[in-house]
Amino acid sequence: MAHNTARIGRRRRVLNEEVLTAGSTLREDLDCASGDTPRYGAGANIENHPQVTDLVPRKFRSIALVFGLGLSVETCAELAAHYSGYLSSLVPTISAAEITTVFANQLAVWTSAAMLLAVACFTKLIFSLRRHRVDDFRGRYRVWRTASWAAIALSLNTVVGGHALIARALGYFTGWSVLPGNAGWWLAAAAIVGGALLLKLIVDVTECRGALFAYSLAMGCFVVAAASSAGWSPTWAALWPDTMSRTMPLAGNLLLLVGTLMFARYVVLDVQGRIQHRNKPVQLAKATASPEHSSPKAADTKAEKAEIAAQVAPGETAWVDGSEIEIDDQSHGTRRLSKAERKRLRKQKSRNRAA
Repeated sequence: MAHNTARIGRRRRVLNEEVLTAGSTLREDLDCASGDTPRYGAGANIENHPQVTDLVPRKFRSIALVFGLGLSVETCAELAAHYSGYLSSLVPTISAAEITTVFANQLAVWTSAAMLLAVACFTKLIFSLRRHRVDDFRGRYRVWRTASWAAIALSLNTVVGGHALIARALGYFTGWSVLPGNAGWWLAAAAIVGGALLLKLIVDVTECRGALFAYSLAMGCFVVAAASSAGWSPTWAALWPDTMSRTMPLAGNLLLLVGTLMFARYVVLDVQGRIQHRNKPVQLAKATASPEHSSPKAADTKAEKAEIAAQVAPGETAWVDGSEIEIDDQSHGTRRLSKAERKRLRKQKSRNRAA
């Protein structure tokens, strides 16, 4: 009897192995026939892909590294321009003008174009997150979309240099020569359009002090560069020709990139809930004006207060801090607001903040 039981058990195991082997073989044949054989492992699945926000540096040392690299490139460009005569004496077949053009001017142009493209990418990322902020009633987030397109246009113009040609064409057709080389035409456009856009960015990044400081310094660099293009130059700059017109725009673009990185980091951390904000208590102001002189908004607020108070028994309502109502009953207990009451209270707070 025991021998028969063991034989039956072995037979079952053999049958199970045969069924599993046949099933796997059949699946492999079907996959090969249909061309659906997987070519990548599970690590290539979409849930394992890096997100766009992963490109935003989380540590300040990464942003400091970007600033250091930009500053090093700027320093190398100025040193190459300043010692171009000495370098030309080492290699007589290369003139000092060629060294200045290649290792100073073109290096600064390429670096500025790359920085502005990076600014365009990160401002687009900021726009994709900032547009979901629930308390932005005025739609200030739209300035980041405009900033991304402006950064792309500036990057193109940095390489092409079309602003000088357009300014000379306007001076020829109008007969007005504003500043040497008709520089006043493009300086006015840059001050009106670019200055207004940068001011809007500064207003929107006031919560992030690092970005606010970087953008303010960038505006200062652009102002100095504009003054240099208009003909102003300090006395010490005579030893370093073209330093103001080459270094200041590059420094401004570098500070724009640093400020954008810092605000992108701030926005990403704020979305993740890792930025703590001070909770401003909402205090309900007592109505002192007469009903006939009250505004429609004040009348709506009074009506909402009266409706909330009517749902609670008289004599039991006590405001604590404006965020919730505690109601004392005979057993000295508390009762929270209902869902409808909390919803009305949130609407009222939003209106007060918008006002």
